[in-house]
Amino acid sequence: MTNRIFVFSGHFGNDRLGHALAESYAAAARKGGAEVRVMHLGAMEFDSALRSGDYYGEQALEPDVVAFQENLTWCTHWVPVYPLWWGGMPGLMKGLLDRALLPGFAFRMVEGEELPAKLLKGRSARVLITSDTAAHYYEELYDHAHDKVMSRQILDFVGFEEHRLHMFSPVFSAGEEERAAWISEVAQLGAQDALAKQEVIAA
Repeated sequence: MTNRIFVFSGHFGNDRLGHALAESYAAAARKGGAEVRVMHLGAMEFDSALRSGDYYGEQALEPDVVAFQENLTWCTHWVPVYPLWWGGMPGLMKGLLDRALLPGFAFRMVEGEELPAKLLKGRSARVLITSDTAAHYYEELYDHAHDKVMSRQILDFVGFEEHRLHMFSPVFSAGEEERAAWISEVAQLGAQDALAKQEVIAA
């Protein structure tokens, strides 16, 4: 089965390191034989606030949110690429997940069960994060806080049980040589993921 990879860039501006990482990964994955779709958060138009106050309101989904959902359904492997801001993903990206990962699409409550059924099972993910925080501070002072949120409360919750997180830091002090090495590393990951065996399991 040909891998279907959805690369999502949560960075703003074409000159950002994260954009270069996303493009490098996508190009290598395509070269490796995978089908690849790419979306850029900065090019999307949608209301990032869940106006209904809960997941079961009447708020209509904008075309870009629908396209994001369709790409998650289509893919066998998801690659979100984004910066770490104040210990988490950018607010607009969090708003997108609030709007898109809805009951009936990403999960389903089951009567008598404490945890919901996962509706995006059988897919894997590789998360690429850029940060100005040095790795040892992120590990020692912050105890990998965002890793736990992204891994357990988002990816695992909806069914992406196989996933890996990579952090590239500190970006602010990285020279051109180090940035080029990161871009090359990500290209290797894209080529590797293009060849990995994937099989989407229906929920």
